[in-house]
Order: sequence, then structure tokens, then C-alpha cells
Amino acid sequence: MKKLKPQDIDVLLRVMQIADAPQNLDAMQYVIFQFDFKDYEQFILECPPGSIRFNNFLRVAVFCDNLGVLVDGGAVEPDTVFELYSIPWAKMEPIVFGMRRELAWPDLFDYFERLGKQYQKWWEPKAKKIKLPELPKAEARQALRPSARPTLVQATRLARPGVLVPARPGAGVVKPAAKPAPKVAAKKAKPKRAEKKKSH
Repeated sequence: MKKLKPQDIDVLLRVMQIADAPQNLDAMQYVIFQFDFKDYEQFILECPPGSIRFNNFLRVAVFCDNLGVLVDGGAVEPDTVFELYSIPWAKMEPIVFGMRRELAWPDLFDYFERLGKQYQKWWEPKAKKIKLPELPKAEARQALRPSARPTLVQATRLARPGVLVPARPGAGVVKPAAKPAPKVAAKKAKPKRAEKKKSH
């Protein structure tokens, strides 16, 4: 990676500040760790416009498109961006193409597309040089809750293409619903019989 110039550092710090805003961070984590749609129609059906997941998708697409504009305009070096952020174009491509068709907007998120293809070319040779650590044995793992929200940089370094992210402890386990407490039948009070008056 080239030595950063002061103006590069200023741009990067601003980008990192935007990326680590809670809503943007949540959106990127959704796309990296949970998003798995490969069909636009299915995505729109399950994540209609206005839903949280649809908005998360748009946030990531807009963020990456803006990054692409900065890289294309020479405001920041692509290698520097790629060291910090995973560019999830490959995952999002089918949905973006579906949006382009439906909205008749052929260049929608085109800087995101260009940046994503650059990222893939940058990542593939690097991935061959990196040896992934073996997953620890199940009995040695400890389910630790992070003490603080990870930054976007920390989260995306676990999400490079081809890197398996282990499932969260308890993910996919459905807990049985608690049985309702049995109702105690209330005893009906027997109506008192009127006492017969004794005849004197």
C-alpha cells in the first residue's frame, strides 16, 4: 500500500466516520452476514421498499457507490479502500440488476459495480497468499458477547470473499414456547336453600 498523503488521510477519516454511523454499520453487517438473496423478485417480495432490510440494502449500495466515485475521481487510492472495506458487489449484483430493469435506470449504482470488479481483481491474488487459521475445536470455543459494537472495518475483515464466518452460538435454534400455566377451575358456590320456617 502506498504511503498516505495528508489529504488522503482526511478523506479516509471522513469516510470512516460515515461508515461507522450506527445505521450504516448495521446495514453493512446485515449485507455481509445475513443477506443471501440471489433473485430480485424474491428480494422485493420478502424485503419490500420501506422495510428495514430494503433500507439496509440501499444504504450499503449508496455507500459503496459513493466510495466508487471517490476512487474513480482520484480522491483516495483503491488499495487503501480495499484494505479497509469489503466491497460486496458479487452478493448484491443480482438485486441491483433487477432494480435497473424495473426502474429503467441502466447506470444505477454503476460506480459501485466498477469498484466491486476492481475489488475482486485486487482480492483474488491476495487471497491465495493468505492462509486461513483453522477453526478451534467445538469444546474449546467460548461464546463471548462483544463488549462494544465492532467498527465496520473490524466487521468487514471477517467477510472477505471465500472466508467462512462461523455461525453465532445458538443461531438457528428455536426455543420451545413456554407452556401456559394451567387454569384453576373456580368452584361454583352452591345456592343456599331457603330454610323452611318451623310452624309453631
